[in-house]
Amino acid sequence: MSVTEGYRATLGDDPNEVEAVRLAIRRLAAEGHFAERADDLALALAEIVANAQEHGRKPVTVRAWLDGRLIIEVTDAGPGFDAEALVPDSPPTHRGQRGRGLWIARQLVDHMAVTTGPTGTTVRLELSPEPHIGA
Repeated sequence: MSVTEGYRATLGDDPNEVEAVRLAIRRLAAEGHFAERADDLALALAEIVANAQEHGRKPVTVRAWLDGRLIIEVTDAGPGFDAEALVPDSPPTHRGQRGRGLWIARQLVDHMAVTTGPTGTTVRLELSPEPHIGA
């Protein structure tokens, strides 16, 4: 994998598949001078992939590339969801063990965007050399 090529993986529903993706993204982060944020990015990515594997429809595709920023897109072919309801601006208030993944991911990256509809969902994570305030 090189900076110009980026990274692409296709996953099924096995949670163990995410570790290889996390390692590849850590390497890409180091190549793009984001090594100090690689752990946060790997956690955000794991949360997004877990959601796609559990709630989306396979396959789950992970693409990542550098263009000054580090951009990762996780796409599934699921039926979509109400992004506004599930990506709150403040932490979820319920005490359950679930329902925090999208919020956690949003806190760990500079920008997160969710595009969702009846043919699938794409979550885009970005790290920027000049982080956005209030990402």
